[in-house]
Amino acid sequence: MSATFRYDRPKNLEIVKSPKLSVAVVIACRDGQSKLDLLLASLSVQSYPQRLISVYIVDDGSSKKLKLPAIKPAKCKIIYFKNNDKSWGKTQAVNHAIKALKQDVIWCIDADMVLHPDHLAQMMKWHHESQDYLVLGWKRFVAEWPYNPTSLVRELNLGNFHKLHQSSEGKESWESLVKATNNLRSVTLESFRALVGATFSIHRKNWQSLDGYNPLFKTGEDTELGWRVLMAGMRMVPEDKAYSWHLGISTVEQNTNTVITHNQPLFANYIPALTYLRNKSDLQWQVPENEVLIDCRKMSFETFKQVINQFLITNQSQFRLLGDWKALNRRYSVINDDDKELRAISRFVQSDTRFALVNLASQQTLSINQILELIQSSAVPYLYYVEGNPDSRITYKSLKRKLIKSKNGLEGLVDAQDQRAFILYTPALNRARNTPGDCYQNLQNQWGICWAEVGTFDFTKKLSFTNIFPMLALGLRSFTQIRRPRQVTKLIKRTFLVLKNSRSY
Repeated sequence: MSATFRYDRPKNLEIVKSPKLSVAVVIACRDGQSKLDLLLASLSVQSYPQRLISVYIVDDGSSKKLKLPAIKPAKCKIIYFKNNDKSWGKTQAVNHAIKALKQDVIWCIDADMVLHPDHLAQMMKWHHESQDYLVLGWKRFVAEWPYNPTSLVRELNLGNFHKLHQSSEGKESWESLVKATNNLRSVTLESFRALVGATFSIHRKNWQSLDGYNPLFKTGEDTELGWRVLMAGMRMVPEDKAYSWHLGISTVEQNTNTVITHNQPLFANYIPALTYLRNKSDLQWQVPENEVLIDCRKMSFETFKQVINQFLITNQSQFRLLGDWKALNRRYSVINDDDKELRAISRFVQSDTRFALVNLASQQTLSINQILELIQSSAVPYLYYVEGNPDSRITYKSLKRKLIKSKNGLEGLVDAQDQRAFILYTPALNRARNTPGDCYQNLQNQWGICWAEVGTFDFTKKLSFTNIFPMLALGLRSFTQIRRPRQVTKLIKRTFLVLKNSRSY
C-alpha cells in the first residue's frame, strides 16, 4: 500500500512506455452479442501491448450462447457461467471468473462500451505507479452508433474516436461528485458513489482482499464495492483521458424508480453513509456506523453504562469488550467479589448481540499498536477505543466532529490518570495496516494524529460554516417563496430540522 499522505497522487502522469503488468479484461454479458462485437473490436486496437492483455467474456445465461466474432483481441475466451437458483447474475459470474485468474490487474468493463485506443494504457499508468489505485474510465452516453466492427476499427486506427459521435451525454451527478472532490483528491464518505462499474481497473490482490463483489447485490454492486474500496484506504482515480462511448442509456437510467426500490434495503444494511435510509428505524444493520472497543478491566459498571449510552442513542454501533472474562467462571463470594464490576458488565449485555466479549488477562498492558491490532476494522467507518473510567466530560460525538473537521486518521484524549479515549477513521487505519512498518507511525505519516488533554478539549458544539451555510441557503430560498403568513411557520420548522440534523451523532 502507498505511503502517500491521504489521497495525494501525481499530476500529469504519462503513459508507461515499456509496461510490464498483465491485465485480465473481464466482461460480464447476457445476450447483447452485437454490442459485445463492437467492444471486442475496440479492444483489438488498444495501444497497450496485446501480449499483456487477456480477455474473458463471462456469459451469464444468454438465451443464445455468445460466440467470439472475427475481430477480437489476440487472447480472448468465453466462460459459460452455469446458473442455478442459488448462483446467478453478474456479481457471482464475475467473482467466479476472477477466482481463477492470475494476471496482475483486473479490468472490469460493461459489454456495451466502445473504447478509445489509449483507454487501457491511460488506466494502467496508475497501476504501474502504485498498487493501491482503483482507476475509473471516463464515459459518454450515445443514443445511436452507425458503425460495425470493421468500420469501427478503421475509424479508430485513423484516430477518429472523438468523431464517431457528434452528440453525447454525461452523467451529471457523477461528474459533479468528481469535480466537487478535486478529482477524488479531497475524499469524503460520500465519495464511494464514484465507483461506477462500466469501466474500472484494480490490482488483483486488492480485488482478492476485498473479496470481490457482494453476491447479494444483483444491481448496484459497484456502489457497494465502492464503499469497501473507500474503507480499505485505497485511492480512486477518475482518469479523464480514458475515453469511452456507452452504447445506449443504461438499464438503471431507464428504470430508475424500480431499481432504487430494489436496492435501498441492501444499501441501508451495507452502506452506513446512506443515513437517510436508516433514519427513524431501530433496526440493527449489517454494517453499523461505529465499532467501539472498550477495555472494561478497570471500568466500573456505572461508567460502562454511561459510555455505551452515548452510542446507544442511535442504533449505529457494535461493541467489543476487553476483559478477563475467563476469571468469571471461578467460584466467587457474592459478599466479597473482586470481579463484581466486570461480572455486572458481562451479565448486563449477555443477551444483546451487538456486544462481543474478548478475553484479555487482567494485568496485561496494551501499547497503542496492540490496541490497533485488536480493532476489527472492515466496512465500519468510525472506530472508537475507551479504557478505564474516563473523564465524565468526554462526549464521543465531539471526538467524531473533531475527526471530521481535522481529517486526521486519529483524534485522541488523555486524562489526568493517563487513560486513553480515541476515534479512528477506518480508511486511515487500513492504509496504515497494509503498509510495511510500524502501524501507528504509518497512521501518523499517512493521515495525521492529534492527542489532547481532556481539560483542554472543547466539547461544546459551535456553529461552523458547515452548519451556517445550509441554514442561510434554506432561509434565503424559503424567504423568496413566502406568500402567506402560515408559510413563515413552515420556514421555522424547516430551519429547526436543519439544526436537529446537524446535531446527529
